[in-house]
Amino acid sequence: MLFNLPKAAKRIGVKFLSVASAECFGQDISLMHFASLLKECRSVNTVRQIHQKIIASGILSCPASLLSVSLPPLPSHSYVSPKSLGTGVVASYLACGATSDALSMLERVTPSPAVWWNLLIREHIKEGHLDKAIGVSSRMLRAGTRPDHFTLPYTLKACGELPSYRCGSTFHGLICCNGFESNVYVCNALVAMYARCGSLDDASLVFDEITWRGIDDVISWNSIVAAHVKGNNPWTALDLFSKMAMIVHEKATNDRSDIISIVNILPACASLKALLQTKEIHGYAIRNGTFPDAFVCNSLIDTYAKCGSMEDAVKIFNAMEFKDVVSWNAMVTGYSQNGDFEAAFKIFKNMRKENIPLDVITWSAVISGYAQRGCGQEALDAFRQMLIYGSEPNSITIISLLSACASLGALSQGMETHAYSLKKCLLLLDNHFCGDGDGEDLMVHNALIDMYSKCRSFKAACLIFDYIPRKERNVVTWTVMIGGYAQYGDSNDALKLFSEMILKPYAVAPNAYTISCILMACAHLAALRVGKQIHAYVTRHHQYEASMYFVANCLIDMYSKCGDVDTARNVFDNMPKRNEVSWTSMMSGYGMHGRGTEVVDIFEKMQKAGFVPDDICFLVLLYACSHSGMVDQGLDYFDSMHKDYGVVVSAEHYACVIDLLARSGKLDKAWKTVQEMPMEPTAVIWVALLSACRVHSNVELAEYALNRLVDMKAENDGSYTLISNIYATARRWKDVARIRQLMKKSGIKKRPGCSWVQSKKGTASFFVGDRSHPLSPEIYALLGRLIDRIKGMGYVPETDFALHDVDDEEKNNLLAEHSEKLALAYGLLTTSPGCPIQITKNLRVCGDCHSAFTYISKIVDHEIIVRDSSRFHHFKNGSCSCGNYW
Repeated sequence: MLFNLPKAAKRIGVKFLSVASAECFGQDISLMHFASLLKECRSVNTVRQIHQKIIASGILSCPASLLSVSLPPLPSHSYVSPKSLGTGVVASYLACGATSDALSMLERVTPSPAVWWNLLIREHIKEGHLDKAIGVSSRMLRAGTRPDHFTLPYTLKACGELPSYRCGSTFHGLICCNGFESNVYVCNALVAMYARCGSLDDASLVFDEITWRGIDDVISWNSIVAAHVKGNNPWTALDLFSKMAMIVHEKATNDRSDIISIVNILPACASLKALLQTKEIHGYAIRNGTFPDAFVCNSLIDTYAKCGSMEDAVKIFNAMEFKDVVSWNAMVTGYSQNGDFEAAFKIFKNMRKENIPLDVITWSAVISGYAQRGCGQEALDAFRQMLIYGSEPNSITIISLLSACASLGALSQGMETHAYSLKKCLLLLDNHFCGDGDGEDLMVHNALIDMYSKCRSFKAACLIFDYIPRKERNVVTWTVMIGGYAQYGDSNDALKLFSEMILKPYAVAPNAYTISCILMACAHLAALRVGKQIHAYVTRHHQYEASMYFVANCLIDMYSKCGDVDTARNVFDNMPKRNEVSWTSMMSGYGMHGRGTEVVDIFEKMQKAGFVPDDICFLVLLYACSHSGMVDQGLDYFDSMHKDYGVVVSAEHYACVIDLLARSGKLDKAWKTVQEMPMEPTAVIWVALLSACRVHSNVELAEYALNRLVDMKAENDGSYTLISNIYATARRWKDVARIRQLMKKSGIKKRPGCSWVQSKKGTASFFVGDRSHPLSPEIYALLGRLIDRIKGMGYVPETDFALHDVDDEEKNNLLAEHSEKLALAYGLLTTSPGCPIQITKNLRVCGDCHSAFTYISKIVDHEIIVRDSSRFHHFKNGSCSCGNYW
């Protein structure tokens, strides 16, 4: 039986001076036997049974004065006191993981040793119960046990990892009250705690006091360096490391401390891409003998990779005698981050060939590499292989996989990934959001918003966005939602969301990516006024200087698309440095405004600045020549692309040449170019030819181009509308009706023409024949007076653009109700004299409206700027900037 005591044990016969003592202990005092049994316990239930027997024996209930009586030890046994038996029960509970039983017992042992409280606190920290660890520390103080130099570091670690600044600062006060402010171990724990709680100032104050007292050691320096690295102060961290290397070498250190010092500082070099400093630290590691350590080598590989020096990373990798899975992962991740996906996949294949165990980091790096390369399908395949291999995905894997789904627009696979992350608890779903500001849970939520937005499922994206509490949203949360609206949804919603983002009390400072997204929204809407406000915001906040390339290029694009190409040029001229995108953006801006001469000038200056034109640059150049009537120059550039610059000619370049020839009246040559193309014509070629047929009213060739689009299943509302308009111009009304019936049968809806205009009172939108605006009576009255005046100046309505089988009078009425004319009338009513009127249309501007605007610009004191789906038109003093090349 468990509780049958060994017969070898002799009875303890002690003659007490007090009768009470004899009554309390009786004749069978078995302290040693209980202690022996407790050591043999392997389950909580067994400990509880022995504990119950001890309580029943009354040993632990005797007065403290009696328990302090000295008892002679048993022969060949060490002496066990009732007090030590109590702590033995605590130890047995802890050994079996029964922390609540251990705490209950510990509070009954008075006075209880600090060592057992320390073990209990440490056990809670190991299990991740940080709040319970802090609670045990508080109960320890209430029980009257004085904390020692082990208790406080454990408790401060719990405060830091929770993190709880309030609790940590409370224990800081306890440290000062109990005389531990000169204990370097406790002070080092304080530095680490404040750093984890995000209070870098307090961490620095404690560190300064440690150094002032002269009790600092290598751990003190490592703690403050790590604090500054985590607090995004990499230069401060490097400066401290430099001082540490000169000061700490005089103190007692060990190899382990040196290794931690080096591994601590390398992330600072990585964040700065500081290659020179990385090499200096590499040299320091060689000099102090820590370089062969795998931990140091792996960190150096990772840092060199993040600094863009894969050559140095490869040298370290090849020099390592022992490579673990971390070494291989660092190489795979490094190549992937530097865009050398072929090398990353080669390392991955070598890992499989050499039977290196593939872990979640390996698979995540490969999936991320495919996703960044735009190979979404390959990323999904790699994820399936990962599951077959038996590796469990983590949050980083899910984020990379969602990025792959977003690049493919694969909504169903994205939803499956969403469900999988919920199933595997990689994404928490309860009544309270469990994000921690920048934690993995929030990162997954952000990736889901991005995926749903790019798959155009804005209802789902909004649900996830709204689920995240306002105070928990970080800059990425706002940026992916704003970017989704700007690129794939309603740009007006992007502007509203940006206003909310910078609204107090939970204002979040936008980063360069946010600014680029909101400028994109302004460009889509031609919202020049808002764009200028964003520009002013960028100028006031200097944190964007590091990303000035990025932001300035977006500003050039925004101003160009909002009709103010001269301000775009000012931004371009004031850039201290320019990259390829800067030059191309400026060329594109001039091109869409029909200023071909300036485009050629920028092109020449770009080459003088040492930049080599690429395929996109030539695409912009050919587009500009097409819209400026520069036929011969455009053809010369097209011929020189491959011959002089080595640029591969694509279908898009041929489409520009076809458009160039068609606009100059050379439709036959355009058709011959299509027939002589070295590659199979793509959809973009047939659309360009179809548009050319619209200008030249060539029905037969238009029908051929449309049939090719149908064969390729690339037809859309635009191509059907073009052929319908061509039939209408040729007065083939039966064919018009046939095309409309075909569109209806195919479920293809024609986009209605819509024009909007910016004014002092905001933005107003109009559709054809729109009478919903409160100022409609005034708009139609003004439009009627304008039409009458310009008719007297020689304007004749171009009824071919009415596109309906009605009489000429009805056609005139239909033309007068076009959306761009209504927008112009509203602009004239609401815009101050002398100010330009900016109109944007979602489709190509109507030929009759173009003619009418040319006449109206003679009699109004405004420049009329119209942006259609193709280009800009600046009407002033009876002429248009397009020169009829539109």
